[in-house]
Amino acid sequence: MNQIIAAVPNICEGADQAFIDGLGERLSAIPGLIMLDVAMDNVRNRTVFSFTGSKDAVFGGGLALYEAALGHIDMRRHVGEFPRVGAVDVFPFVPLKDASMDEAKAWAVEFAEAVAERFKLPVYLYAESARYRYRRDLDNIRQGEYEGFEAKMTDQRWKPDLGPDRFSATAGVTIIGARYPLLSFNVFLGSRDETIAHAVAHALASTSGGVVRAHGALDHASDRAMLSVAITNFKASPLYRVVENIRIEAARFGVDIRHIDLIGLVPERVLIEAAEYYLRIRNFDHEDLLERNIQRHLDRSFTFGG
Repeated sequence: MNQIIAAVPNICEGADQAFIDGLGERLSAIPGLIMLDVAMDNVRNRTVFSFTGSKDAVFGGGLALYEAALGHIDMRRHVGEFPRVGAVDVFPFVPLKDASMDEAKAWAVEFAEAVAERFKLPVYLYAESARYRYRRDLDNIRQGEYEGFEAKMTDQRWKPDLGPDRFSATAGVTIIGARYPLLSFNVFLGSRDETIAHAVAHALASTSGGVVRAHGALDHASDRAMLSVAITNFKASPLYRVVENIRIEAARFGVDIRHIDLIGLVPERVLIEAAEYYLRIRNFDHEDLLERNIQRHLDRSFTFGG
C-alpha cells in the first residue's frame, strides 16, 4: 500500500471495555483494513480508533463503526469531561504517506455523503473540508455541545452540510472532514482545583492562534485537575513548547505538572524534538538513530520478488 490515508474516529464511549473490544475485533476482521491503535479515555468517556487501508476497507470500517456506535450509545445519558456533539463525535481523514490533502478531502466528502444517506444523520464538514470558514474550527462547531445543539440548529448558520435538518436526541450530530495530523494528550496537575485547569487551558488556547485547543476538567479517578490538549499543527507549535507554556501558566497558581498521558499514535519526530530540547542537543541528524540506521541498511539489502 503506497498511499496511506488514516481514519481517526472518536466515539462517545470510554467506559464499556467489552463494547470497545468487540468493535475493535469487528473492524480488524474487515479485509484490507489495518488497525493502528485504540485509545480509551475514561475521563473524556470517549475512545479514539485509528485505522488505515484501501479506500473500500476504510469506508467499510467507518460505516461499521457508525452502525455499532449509533446502536450502542444514547447521548441522553452520556457524561464526559470534554466537549462533544454526538455518538460518533468526529471522524477525521488524515493524509500520511504519499497522499495529498486534496485526496483526503475527497475521501471525507464522499464518506460524509454515505453516512448522511445511510444513517439519516446531520453531518457537519470541518477543517480542510469545511464549506464555511467558521466551520473549519472544531471548537466552533462543538460550542453549545450536545445539550445545546438542537437549539443551535434552528439558526440558519448552523444547518447541517449533509443529512436531515433535524436533531437526533439519541445520536446527536456528527462532524467529518480532512485534517493534518493531530497531537492529543492529557496533562495532570498537582492540584484538585478544577478552576486552575480551566484558567491554564484558557491562557494556553487564547494565545495559540487556534493551533492549540485545551479544556480544563477534574479527573475523578485520580482526583486531580487536568487539561485535555490537542495540537492541530505540531510543526508550528511543538509538544515541548506547549508543555512549557502549561508549566509556566500553572506555576502562577503554585501548581506543577505531575504527569502527561499521550492519546493515540504520536509521530516520531515529536518525541525526538522534545528530547533535543530538554537534553539541549544541537545539530543532531535524525538518521543517526540506531533503529533508522538499521532499517536503512535492511531496505538496501533485501529485495522481494520472483
